[in-house]
Order: sequence, then C-alpha cells, then structure tokens
Amino acid sequence: MISTSVAILLGKNSSPLHVISSVIFVVILFFYIFSVGSYFQVDVSPLENRFNHHKPFLNYILDKHIDQLIIVCGTASWLVLSLLKRPKIFIPTIYVGSTAIAALEGSSTLDVAVLFSFPVILSLLIYNRFATAKILSFSGNLVLNYLAILFTALATVSLIVSSAPLFSFQSNKIPVNDYAYDIFLLFSSFSSVLIFLLLTGSLVKLFIGKSLTKMFKTEERLSVSDSNKKSRNKIPYLLLIMLLSVALSLIPHYPAINSDNQQVGADSGIYVTWLRNLMDSKDSSAFIHQAFVGVQGGDRPLTLVFFYGLAKAIPGDLSFTVDHLPMILAPMLVLSVFLLTRELVSNDKTSLFVAFLTAVSAQTLIGIYGGLYANWFALVIGYLSFVFLIRFLKKSGRLNFVAYISLMVALVFSHVYTWTFLTVVMSVFLVLMYKLHYYDKKRIALLFLVVLLSVAIDVSRTLITNAAGGISQDVTLASHGTGLPQLILSWSTLTGTVQNFAGGQFGNFIILILCLYWLAQSKLREPPNILLAIFLAVGILPLLFGNEIIQSRVLYDIPFQIPAGIALAYLGRKINGLVIILPICIWLFAISLRMVTNFYFVSPS
Repeated sequence: MISTSVAILLGKNSSPLHVISSVIFVVILFFYIFSVGSYFQVDVSPLENRFNHHKPFLNYILDKHIDQLIIVCGTASWLVLSLLKRPKIFIPTIYVGSTAIAALEGSSTLDVAVLFSFPVILSLLIYNRFATAKILSFSGNLVLNYLAILFTALATVSLIVSSAPLFSFQSNKIPVNDYAYDIFLLFSSFSSVLIFLLLTGSLVKLFIGKSLTKMFKTEERLSVSDSNKKSRNKIPYLLLIMLLSVALSLIPHYPAINSDNQQVGADSGIYVTWLRNLMDSKDSSAFIHQAFVGVQGGDRPLTLVFFYGLAKAIPGDLSFTVDHLPMILAPMLVLSVFLLTRELVSNDKTSLFVAFLTAVSAQTLIGIYGGLYANWFALVIGYLSFVFLIRFLKKSGRLNFVAYISLMVALVFSHVYTWTFLTVVMSVFLVLMYKLHYYDKKRIALLFLVVLLSVAIDVSRTLITNAAGGISQDVTLASHGTGLPQLILSWSTLTGTVQNFAGGQFGNFIILILCLYWLAQSKLREPPNILLAIFLAVGILPLLFGNEIIQSRVLYDIPFQIPAGIALAYLGRKINGLVIILPICIWLFAISLRMVTNFYFVSPS
C-alpha cells in the first residue's frame, strides 16, 4: 500500500513526458533561486553566536558557469517538452538563439539571459492557466510533488546540520551544504515586504473586502470553521508539542552549547534584580509597594508575584531559575494558543498545527532570546481571555463571563503594553460585532463594559499609587516614538526590526507566506477571521508611525501562527496535503533548532 502511494507520488499514472518535464522544472527552479540571489547579492542576516551578521548572498550549487548552463539547457529542454503545436519549435528556438548570442558576447549578457529564463516559463504558465486554447502540457500536481520531495530532503539535511552542535560538532565544519537554510535566509530578507503586505492587506480586506468580492464576483474558499472535527488523540499530540517547546527552551542551556553557563535571556539579569528587591522587602506592605509601584513603575506586578512564587518554590540559584522560566512559559503559551484556536475553528487537527507553529514561532524564540518574560506571561493570559470572550459571545453563561472578567483584571497587572494592544483588538472586534449584528448586542455590551472596567482599574491604580499606568506609559512612549518623522523612516525601521531585533526572529518567511495564503483565501464574513484580521490590521499604525521599540512590541503580540496554522491545515486537506506540509514542518523545526543553538554568545578572538 505504501509502495503504491509512493509510486503514484513519483508519477506512476503520469505520462513519461510529464515526469521528465516536471523533474526539469524543479531542477531549473532550484538552481535559479541560488543564481538570482547570488547575481543581485541580496543582503542576508544569518544568526551566528547570538548576533546577526549581514553579508551578501553568494552561494551557487556547483559553480556559477555550470549553474548557468544547467538553467539554460534545462529551460530549453522544458520548452521543447512542454510546448504544444505551433510554438513548440518557435519559442525554444528564439530562447536558445538569444542565449547563444548572449554567451558569445560576454558573461554579463549571459547573466541577463539566465535571469529571464524562469520568468519566460512563468509567463507561459500564467497564459496557459487563463487561455482557452492551451499551449502547454504541464502537470501542476506532479511538479508540486517533486518540489515537496526535494524540500523534504533539503529540510531533513538541514535538521541534521542544525542538530550537530548538540553533539559538539560545529555545523560550519560539516561537509554538507545546508541549502534549505540558505533558501530560508534568502527569502527571509524580504520579510519586511511580506509583513507590510500582510498588515495592509488585512486592513484593506477587513473594510472593503466584501465590496471587492461582490465587484469581481469571487468566491472566498477558506473558512476557519468549515469542519467541526474533534480528535481523540489530541492530548498526547498536544503534550508532545508542549514538550518540544520545553526542549527548545532548554537547548541554549545545554552544556555542549553553553559551555560556561551564560545567561540566555537578555533581560534575565533585570528580572533577577527585581525579584531580589521583592525578596528583600521587610514586610507585606513593602512587598506590595515594590511589586505595584517600585519595580518598573508597577507595570507588571502580577507577573513579578508569580515569578516570586516560583523562585520560592524552586530551590537553587535565583539566576538559574529566572533564566529557565521559558521552560514554563513556552508550554503555557502553546496551550493557550491551542485553546484559542480550537475556540475559533472548532477543529482539533487545525489547533494542533497552530500549537506546533507556536512552539517554533517568533513569540517563543524571541521570548527565550530576549527574556521577555512579562510580555510572554501576559500573552498567555490575554489569549485565554479571548477564549472566554468568544465563548460568552456564542453561549453566554455566568462562568464564561466571570472567567473573562478575572483574566482581564489579571492582564492589566501582568504587562501594561500587552494589555493595551490586546484591549485595542478586543474593542475593535466588539464594535464590529455590534455593528454587523453577529451576536446578541447585550452580550457584546457586557463584554465591552469589562474592557472599560480594565481601563478604569488602570487609571485608578495610577491615581492611587502615583505610579505610571498603562495608558500614561503608552502615551509617553508614543510621544517619543511615533509621529510623522517616523513615517519617512518607516521602511528602514521595519527592515531593522525584522532583520535585527532579537536575532531577526520576526523574519520567518515561511510563517508569513502561510499567513498571506490564509488572507487571500479566507472568508472575512466570519467572526473568527475578522478577529484574526483585526490582530494583523491593528499593527499598521505602529508599522507606519512607530519606532523599532513600538514595532517590535506590537509584532510580538500578534499571533501570526494562528492564521499560518489554519492555512497549513487547509493545505493538509488537499489530495497531496501530507506531501506539502511534511517539508514545511521539518523545515520550520530545523530553522528553530538552528536559531536556539546560536543563542550562545561567543566573543570574537
């Protein structure tokens, strides 16, 4: 049975012509990616020894000249094999002739001919897709299968290379090229473009997408709640994913990597100081004053109290305990995002995909790298508050309402900046739900009152303690970090945020591409999709008018992994779905493993 499936995957039921042309197409694309990246010397920023090192992309598969010959010969062969009837000789002859002339005139002209090779193929494919009279004999599914096989092999090799430091081997000394990582670096250099398209596209589709759908009579296909499947095996899989997140958080501390027991989290030392201040409190009133006023203006008292309890319960050095907080926070985030996704999509399999993406997401990796423990902890509470918000909208119920109130109050005292962002998302969502009549208006009004209650608590805390509240701190930060001058610098600021902040973890183009696929296919008439679009669209103002601090805080709070996971699950339901999602998952795991093994700082000799 398995051998039959593999044979079909390799093209058993396809014509030899399709098999050969599909193989040639995949080979051309593979070599073309490296040739184009090397020709333009695209600036990439690999994370090595905790810092991003910017350098031009100069990687060929074999050799520049040999790679170009393979691309040219492959393109000519593909044209001959794929074109039908009249153009079968005409177009290949033009391409081969122009390429031969370019080769005789000089290498620089040959470069141009090579650069135009794949666009020629792509333009023919686009024409063939929409033309009534087909001009190509082309099997898209077979090409997709071969691409998936290629990237499964490349991602597996990348996983092996990335795990080498765990066994005291230096990955750069392994005599195997990590092509998957090279491709990741190349495409991730355009992540600022992807983020811009994603955030602006969400805003546009959120407000005028319905009009565009009617105008062009297009049918949106992807629904977040198009199936109501419950899995009996979800708990073991969820536990495995949570264990994966724990393992990733522990790898930077592994002796083979962290030989001198360096602190991993950039802010770990600050948290150690704060917790020692709490421990040195003479009495309960001094303790409360330190937590709610003294430490960082009282912007994260509940988080500090929680960490204080852990420090008291766990014997050992305080620095060790604080730096290992990710092994507790990572599985908590995975669980909270899983519950939120299941509430949105009513599908356990999709929720498990999102849970896996959370384990390897920027939120987890940046949390480990930067030691953003309060922000991380607040995200767990905030996402859980969305769970009960949605449950109350759907079913009402006193328990859901009480849980939502409790979590919102906890969120105010966990991390004010995270509370501000999530409160804005909740407010916009509730306003739209009220305006569009999706849920009972009384329930929406009650939930909005809870949001206002959290605002009142923040303002009251400011008046009572004279400490800087969330709103006042946000206003202060905005006054120094936003404005029209930032609009001029917005693109360079976004590029710096994506490529440099916390090791460039925001620049994961795989997750961003999946998000864009979700955006293109999603039905924004559904409340869950509206909520996800609001999460993305709210980030447009910081993107245009904010500095790197504001941009990074907002981007960190956006759950990119949820729309990406929904898109991944949607791809998995296609005929060759497993073939598609397998290399993606291996690739993401290999990249995250490579990142955490480079969180250790090596001083230059």
